[in-house]
Amino acid sequence: MTQQGYGEANGKVILIGEHAVTFGEPAIAIPFTTGKVRAKIESIEEPLSSCIKSDVYEGELINAPEHLKAVITRFVEKYEIQTPIKVSIDTNLPPSRGLGSSAAMAVAFVRASFDYLNKPLSDELLIEEANWAERIAHGKPSGIDTQTIVSNKPVWFKQGKVTTLKPLELNGYMIVIDTGVLGSTKQAVEDVHNLCKEDSTYLEHVKHIGQLVYEASDSIEHHNFEKLASIFNLCQESLRTLTVSHNKIETLLEASKQQGAIAGKLTGGGRGGSMIVLASTLEVAEKIVESAKDLGAHHTWIEYLGG
Repeated sequence: MTQQGYGEANGKVILIGEHAVTFGEPAIAIPFTTGKVRAKIESIEEPLSSCIKSDVYEGELINAPEHLKAVITRFVEKYEIQTPIKVSIDTNLPPSRGLGSSAAMAVAFVRASFDYLNKPLSDELLIEEANWAERIAHGKPSGIDTQTIVSNKPVWFKQGKVTTLKPLELNGYMIVIDTGVLGSTKQAVEDVHNLCKEDSTYLEHVKHIGQLVYEASDSIEHHNFEKLASIFNLCQESLRTLTVSHNKIETLLEASKQQGAIAGKLTGGGRGGSMIVLASTLEVAEKIVESAKDLGAHHTWIEYLGG
C-alpha cells in the first residue's frame, strides 16, 4: 500500500519596511494567501530511486539542486525512511521575487513529511524545521518569512524579534505584480548600506521608512485604508531615492495609477522582483491587472484586505 503525505503553505508579502529593516528599523509582513505551494510525498517501489517532480527540477534525488536534495535527504536519514519516495512540488509562487517561495516550500514540505509519518507537528517544531531548510537556501534567513507563513497572520518584525498582529480589516484590495525582472536582494541591500556610509543624508530616508512603518501600523489598527495608501506612496519615494526601484516598477506604477490605483510600492529587495498596488474596488483592481499584463508583468494576483 502506498504511503502518502500532503502539506501546503502560502507565501508572504512585506507590506512596508523593506531595506530599513536591515538597519534595525521595523517591518510588517502579511500572508500572501493566493500564492500557494503544495507538497506531496509518496512511497514508490524498488528498484526505482527517490525522485522529485517540480517546476525547477524533475528527476532523481541524487542529481537535484543542492537545497532540495539536502532537505529531502535530511528527512530520509533523520526518520530512517527505508522505501524510495517521490516528492512532488506544485506552486504558483515564482522564485526570487520576494514572495517567500523558498520558505513556503520548506513549510509545505515539513507539513507533508509529518503527515507522511503520521506524527503530530506543533508550530514551534514546524518553524524550527522550516528554518533549517531556509538556511540551506539562504544562509542566514531573518525568520520573518517562515513566521508569517506558519502563523498565517500579519507580523511585526524588528531586530530579529517577531510579534504576531491582528488580521487586516481594510476595505480595499491589494494587487501583487511580478515584474518579471529578477532582482538581487543581497546586492540591493549592500548598495543601500554603502550609500548610507558614503552620505548620511541617505540614512534619513532609512529612518523615514522606519517611521512610516509605525504610521502604517496605526492606519491598520484604525482600519484606515486611505491613510495606508498615502504612507505607501511616501515609502516608495524613499525607496526610489535609495536607488532600489526600477524602470519596470515605475512604469507599472504609473500605468496602475492611470487605471485608478491609489498607491503602490515595491515589495522586497526591489530593482525588479515584485510590487504591490492598492485599489479601492475590485473593478479597479481588475483593470490594473489587465494593464500590468499588457506591459509584460509575468504574474498578477488580487487579494482582498478585509480579513
